[in-house]
Amino acid sequence: MKKNDYLCPKCKGHLNAGGFIIFNTKNNRNKKGLILLSPDVGSYTYKHHDEYLFEVGEMVEFNCPICLKNLKSSTHPDFAGIIMVDHNNMEYNVLFSRKSGIKSTYVISPDDVEVFGDDAADFDDVFDESGYI
Repeated sequence: MKKNDYLCPKCKGHLNAGGFIIFNTKNNRNKKGLILLSPDVGSYTYKHHDEYLFEVGEMVEFNCPICLKNLKSSTHPDFAGIIMVDHNNMEYNVLFSRKSGIKSTYVISPDDVEVFGDDAADFDDVFDESGYI
């Protein structure tokens, strides 16, 4: 079965490689590095360079490694947004927290929202209908 594919909402470039979703990131101290996130929604495992560290709760800037555009949600600035394409070629908006250590992810389709993570609140308590990414 085909695994989920992840795309940049700006350039539609593929973010998957080697079993991870790859982002160009910057922490609060202006240090830059690549982050490799698990493609399994609800898994919060990731890889990064040993010297590229994050403080719990700090806002991390996520950028597309292809077009270098910032992936911060225009309507929900505490979240980054990407597109997920499932094995049926259905597209979903995915929002995940930009705060280091916060486990909060939302997979949004036209008629449903799936909520993942220990720190995720009910979608209606966090978001309005103004748009997702």
